[in-house]
Amino acid sequence: MNTFIVCIIFISIALFFLPFRTVKEGNVAVVTLFGRYRRVLKPGLNWLWPWEFTTMLSMQSQVVDMEFHAITKDQANVEFNCTLLFEVANIENDTVRRAMFSFANTTAFMLSMRRLVEDETRSYAAGKRQAELIGMSQEVVTLIRQNVEVRLAEWGYRIIELRYHNLSFDKQVMDSMTRVVAAINEREAAEHEGQALLIRKTKNAEANGAFIAINAEAERVALKLRGQGLAEFRREVASGVHDAVEELTSAGVDPNYLLFFMYTESLKHIAENSKAGSTIFVNTHPSMPKDIMENMATFYRNTGVSQESTTVGGVI
Repeated sequence: MNTFIVCIIFISIALFFLPFRTVKEGNVAVVTLFGRYRRVLKPGLNWLWPWEFTTMLSMQSQVVDMEFHAITKDQANVEFNCTLLFEVANIENDTVRRAMFSFANTTAFMLSMRRLVEDETRSYAAGKRQAELIGMSQEVVTLIRQNVEVRLAEWGYRIIELRYHNLSFDKQVMDSMTRVVAAINEREAAEHEGQALLIRKTKNAEANGAFIAINAEAERVALKLRGQGLAEFRREVASGVHDAVEELTSAGVDPNYLLFFMYTESLKHIAENSKAGSTIFVNTHPSMPKDIMENMATFYRNTGVSQESTTVGGVI
């Protein structure tokens, strides 16, 4: 009797605990009855009939890295490397059912998804030249993602992120691209060097022009000042001669002696300051001083003065 009671208790406890199933966070349990879909169990403790079976489906994000090659419009081989981040679209029954039963297993689903991304990328690359693929923009990635996401939505999944992070070409193509880039860089460097040279030449020309202008202005001012000084000197000389003549006249001395004195002083100055070492010959004839004074008086005589005045005093 006691054994029977123990068996009844054991069976009751088993029947009580067997219908409950625990679903881990980030997963859902798909319930089937005799192979037919019934419902979805959310994370936590769920009640289950003993004759029902469950299959776990991850709701967490999954990532797959893909490498494949394509041929461009100009027959260049391109190696693509991209990363696809995806997950089940939502927890609704219809979505989970499609994600669970669209493919026989996970391997078939991953293969189909890989082929879908490859086909979309190859279709895009086939209509572009290799130079256009180098600058593959985010708009193109968005376009490919939209086409892929339409098919994934039919399978109950959605794309979180699609990123192309490596594009490589054949060695011959890479070498030619390197030469092109080097040529472009050399051309830009030459343009910048030419502009720098033009700027330097322009600045030098402007500096030279400014220097010439400043120098010319300085020479003009110097010549003006030199002329003013020379004119002032001549005025002082004329004034001095005039005063000397007046003093000689007032003293009763022939003013022509002043001319003779100026003549001898000039000879003395030439003899003292000459560096050539030349010999000065002076005519010592007794009539020579008179002739010199007369010649100098004639030279200094003003044509506007009366012809009767033959002295320097009359000229001045």
